[in-house]
Amino acid sequence: MSTRLRVFVAAVAGDDRRRLLDDAARAGWLVVERAADADLVLGPASTWPAAGAAAAPGARDEERPVEALTPREHDVLVLLADGVGNREIASRLGISEHTVKFHLSAIFGKLGATTRTDAVRRALRHGLIDI
Repeated sequence: MSTRLRVFVAAVAGDDRRRLLDDAARAGWLVVERAADADLVLGPASTWPAAGAAAAPGARDEERPVEALTPREHDVLVLLADGVGNREIASRLGISEHTVKFHLSAIFGKLGATTRTDAVRRALRHGLIDI
């Protein structure tokens, strides 16, 4: 049985809100009315709970809204956070290593990350995954 990811779009107005809602619809996610009912909260980084201390000065790229990850990108990100390598991610998800690299590139772009560790750190900070 497939369960749709439930998302809540928080504190976003105008074009950013429409973009996030469109991304969620394209990904096949269900948009809910209350954050408490959501599996994932989308919105400006300034509205998300910080994981510990405040962001470092000059970390402007982490203040921007994060584009919605597709369900498959989320699957790859979860395995990435578990320390799984590309070959094993491909095997577990039944996709090619090339496709894993494609998803990682999309994840890095959407999170504004430059490394695997940075992507996981940003995803944790923004509540996209838990460990």
